[in-house]
Amino acid sequence: MAKPRYERYSWKQFDEDCGKIARWAKNKKFRNIYGIPRGGLILAVKLSHLLEIPVVLSERDIGVKTLVVDDIVDEGNTLSRFLGSLNCKVMTVSLYLGPNPVVKPDLFLRKKEGWILFPWETRTSSRYDGTI
Repeated sequence: MAKPRYERYSWKQFDEDCGKIARWAKNKKFRNIYGIPRGGLILAVKLSHLLEIPVVLSERDIGVKTLVVDDIVDEGNTLSRFLGSLNCKVMTVSLYLGPNPVVKPDLFLRKKEGWILFPWETRTSSRYDGTI
């Protein structure tokens, strides 16, 4: 049995990708940003600083001018369920996109080719997926 392929995503890559997202988002005039727990929280905080907009912590504060972010849309089930729970259409961004998601974000920066190990995770913590 082959060992799973790991891709280490660095803080440098994260900073560069956040800059790309901020440039894409700048003229869209978002009022706030929401990070889907857990993986989207760090991305949301970083982008809130770059875009100078607040992070919202409650789904009831999400509106049409909210940017919704997550670290990865793999199969797309989390994003699909989340978007289905909202009362409005929002724009979405992820750092990574899996091969065949049921829903795609409006913007993604990288295609997933193995197990992604983000710099804020350990191998053990990156396997936990019971947040939603």
